[in-house]
Amino acid sequence: MSQNNQVISSILVHADEGNFAVVQEKIASVPQMEIIETAENKLAVVLETESTEYAVGLCEDIRALEGVTGVEIITHFFEDEVNRNK
Repeated sequence: MSQNNQVISSILVHADEGNFAVVQEKIASVPQMEIIETAENKLAVVLETESTEYAVGLCEDIRALEGVTGVEIITHFFEDEVNRNK
């Protein structure tokens, strides 16, 4: 992941068993996302993006994937983004 990114979020993605591998593959193919753990049809994912809006968009894209049954935001760090906008 790039160190130029300013917003870091972690999310928990729930997927049904039949689509879990496909969901995992699609998430892993996005450069701004890194799967850090998988267990029991859940994926712990870290997002590094340039803005909160982009992070929200990625979460909505994940939520729309076939087989995804839920997306939970665990942490969201955006201090640098706030400082940039002052």
